[in-house]
Amino acid sequence: MQLPPELTSIADPLSVSLILFASDKETRQVLDILDSQFPRAAKLGIVGSQTPFLNGRDYTLLGPNIHTNGVVGVAFSTYTCVPRVAHTGLEAVSNVLRIERCKGNVVLELEQGDAAHSLIAALRKQRGTERVDSRLFARVTSAQGESRVFQVTGGNPAKGGIALDTLRDLSPGQNVQFMMQSASEHRAISTSHSPRVCFGVSSDHGFTCPEATTQMFGGATEGGFSYGMPQPHETQTDCGSVFTGSTECAVPGSSVTLDLD
Repeated sequence: MQLPPELTSIADPLSVSLILFASDKETRQVLDILDSQFPRAAKLGIVGSQTPFLNGRDYTLLGPNIHTNGVVGVAFSTYTCVPRVAHTGLEAVSNVLRIERCKGNVVLELEQGDAAHSLIAALRKQRGTERVDSRLFARVTSAQGESRVFQVTGGNPAKGGIALDTLRDLSPGQNVQFMMQSASEHRAISTSHSPRVCFGVSSDHGFTCPEATTQMFGGATEGGFSYGMPQPHETQTDCGSVFTGSTECAVPGSSVTLDLD
């Protein structure tokens, strides 16, 4: 995959501090190349809603032309900003558990035994039943305290594994806490007069940006958003970890916000 000439012609890629974009759901390759080419830039994007019943297009992305897929966006060199991610509307259904064994995006064994039966035991203790009527999620935390939340996409009680919605690799020693959507959302809303960007994931309760401002640009869709933190070094080593590089988020009620300072 190649970047468009508008980006490849930038004389100093390290001068780019922010990339805002809208996209379809297939953003992984684009995020990887943006991380490689513009390591010092914060990346912030929203996945558009699908529009086949409105105009026959899978997506409607507006740039100089109308696109049915891909990514459209703009790069800035005038802002210094770091995205802030919040996952509201989730409640824990397990304790924080250490990952003892895993493979790729599959948790195989936790400190209390295999992953699937540890989750089943936690659900029975928390809710009195192992049956749930909503999606399950997992907050994965590194030894340095960085965390990301992923949807649980599958489990196999026979083999004991639980799969998470990521193409990146988990590692032993990381911590995981299983969660599900709460019956109601309680948001602590802060206000500011600074220009601000906020993208979110809509849920059954709708969506409210947790950091309101009088100068706001953003929106929310069921498709979610993508984000990446600026890196302090010129090059970023991609080791394939869930904490390396930019990532996607489609966890209902989540948001990413940054101030345009």
